[in-house]
Amino acid sequence: MKKKNYKRLVKQLKSELTSKNGPLKSAGYNCNGKPMKKGEFLIGDNDELMFTISCLLKTCILALEGDANFSLSTMNKADPKASVIVSLEFINSLLPREQMVVLDKISELLK
Repeated sequence: MKKKNYKRLVKQLKSELTSKNGPLKSAGYNCNGKPMKKGEFLIGDNDELMFTISCLLKTCILALEGDANFSLSTMNKADPKASVIVSLEFINSLLPREQMVVLDKISELLK
């Protein structure tokens, strides 16, 4: 590949990569020298958010109550408790704290 073509290709690739909104975005801070990213997903309303959190919690409860074995051979060495811990941390980050504060303020105003 000629040097001109290579440079043009690299420029096009950079342009494509910077113009796309991927699932991960910069969180704006570093942890242990590594830039942290944040993921986002769409939720229709607060009821859907609470339903999603409830389903995730039920999944964790079922995982902890089960025999703690994965049936897939590729996952048989996975630690179910560690997986539940990561899931619970994710669920905790989903809790709608800001919405609840606003709801409390609205409730106070309506009284």
